[in-house]
Amino acid sequence: MKFFLILFAIGFSAFQSLAQVDTEAFHQALKLKKNLYYQDGTVTGGDRNSSDFRVSQIRIAPNPAGYDRMVIDLAGNVSGDKSALARPPYYQVELDSVLKLVHVTLYGKPKLEFSTQATAKAVKKTHHLTSVELLPLVEQDRWTFTLHTRPKVKIEVFELTEPARIIVDFK
Repeated sequence: MKFFLILFAIGFSAFQSLAQVDTEAFHQALKLKKNLYYQDGTVTGGDRNSSDFRVSQIRIAPNPAGYDRMVIDLAGNVSGDKSALARPPYYQVELDSVLKLVHVTLYGKPKLEFSTQATAKAVKKTHHLTSVELLPLVEQDRWTFTLHTRPKVKIEVFELTEPARIIVDFK
């Protein structure tokens, strides 16, 4: 019996070590640009209490300083009318450098009100992105889209207010 308890304890501790989260892979979004780029991991930000919002535009363009910038313009939604949003809703931006993907997930009750064709066309003019997958709104409480990057791309994520925007710079 004692042998089985020791074996169980060893197995359980090994399982716990596998289940631990790599805290260095998670980063907090900044409130302004600081040239702090990540080559892997997840950046989180926004207001967890903000839930009903509109994605009014996704702008993507190369910047003369050598990076590409994506701006997600957001507005609130009160009784079906557009309203000001103090901060972006909670979001996650995940960079996977091995797969060369950036997944952007916006949490809440999103309404999509932008030109997907204009966004896809804009990506083709960038230096660090190859394509975008603007997925349909499947879940009621979140929306995810994916950007395909060139090798060795790093990202910086920050948010701005008045109006609420999420900014992702690719370098």
